Amino acid sequence: MTELAHRRIPRPSRSHVLIIALTAIACFALYFLLPNAIDELQRRMICIFVVAAVFWAFEVMPLFATALMVIGLMILSLATDGGLAHVLPGIGTIPEAASVSAGDFLAAFGSNIIILFMGGFLLSAALTKHQIDRAIAAKVLRPFTSSPLLLMYGVLLISAFFSMWMSNTATAAMMIAILRPILAQLPQDDKFHRGLVLAVPFGANIGGVGTPIGTPPNAVAFAAIRAAGESISFLDWMMVGVPLAMLLLAAVGLLLYATHRPAWDIELPGIEGPKKISWYGKLTLLILLATVGLWLTGELHGLSAGAVALLAAASLTALAVLDKNDVDSIDWNILILMWGGLAMGVGIQASGIGGLVSGLDFAGLPGGTMGLAVVVVTLSITLSTFMSNTATANLLIPIVLAISISGAERAHLAVLCALGCSFAMAMPVSTPPNAIAFATGEVRATSLFKLGGLVSIASGVLLLVGYALARPMLS
Repeated sequence: MTELAHRRIPRPSRSHVLIIALTAIACFALYFLLPNAIDELQRRMICIFVVAAVFWAFEVMPLFATALMVIGLMILSLATDGGLAHVLPGIGTIPEAASVSAGDFLAAFGSNIIILFMGGFLLSAALTKHQIDRAIAAKVLRPFTSSPLLLMYGVLLISAFFSMWMSNTATAAMMIAILRPILAQLPQDDKFHRGLVLAVPFGANIGGVGTPIGTPPNAVAFAAIRAAGESISFLDWMMVGVPLAMLLLAAVGLLLYATHRPAWDIELPGIEGPKKISWYGKLTLLILLATVGLWLTGELHGLSAGAVALLAAASLTALAVLDKNDVDSIDWNILILMWGGLAMGVGIQASGIGGLVSGLDFAGLPGGTMGLAVVVVTLSITLSTFMSNTATANLLIPIVLAISISGAERAHLAVLCALGCSFAMAMPVSTPPNAIAFATGEVRATSLFKLGGLVSIASGVLLLVGYALARPMLS
């Protein structure tokens, strides 16, 4: 028998079974209690949305499994072409004009943003395989070892830089590996020891907001905004994300150093990188620089960000920089999760839920659009603190883009939502970099909660202040 056959499949816990049962009861009741004005497709979509929200929030099953389940449910119950929308029984009527194709949900997996993120994952895999990430990080970090404050900022800045172009999960794992020799030579009970570990997830989380490929929530927003017909380029995102990240990194560096000041007699060890970069490593670096250059100059040559990423992926595989095992090893589960979010957006619009949301009156909300921005950012940070930030973005961004305000303002709110999702740093489950730092055993949950919570609040406030100041120029 194969190893897979011997692998024991874990049984669902009692709490998960209870959550599934309660969700089923709640959806059943909700389906019948919704007003008569809600048609059949809308009833079904609302129930599917509730299932997705509960399953993603409590991780009843793996996040990507929930995404696949939700896509399947939408095809079966909403698709009038290629689905069973007309076959399934219901208490409401399906509008005669309803035309939803199963292909609309399936096409989301081939969207520009999925290909963009796939290319980013493959670039990340190549950087790690050929030790380009370690070489750059070690070389750049070495000048920061002259003082503890500089070293703290060095870890933050380098974590942030790599997180802009690589998976923030891979960035956090790499930086922890680079720091291990330093941590081994620092006193175990010294606060500075823990502060350096905390600098990794904070830097990776904050740096990820700088580009559309920095975090999955960014990618979800980037794709959804374009699907809504609004114009946003790779460089447009960076012009917002990078200055915001730099301000936050400056403030977080001072906060970390003030709360984790080292002993006076501490000695900082040196940092070593790989001795030599292989030919494939140099080729990887060349492909990376060409890809980033094409991403930043998209308005000049007209290639979409996804097309550029596809060219990078083709180059890496055709030139044998990456092999089959490397391609198999990338985070396909994240791509499937993103597919679920994009498909949810299709379902919300195709079922008419988007029309219901756009019909709500937000004019009476205190502060108007600014008040709405406060609600969006607060919800994004709060939900992402307790559940996957990608799942939160999948749930909130389609709703935000359905609000009845100008298209440009909806796009701005979607960006705020994505950025807010990346600023949830208070708990190990909030983001993968948090989990990686916590798994080292060097960081206490209470320390992460206090400092991460403070950073989350400060980030949200800065995000809203920046938006308030920039609104006159954006409109």
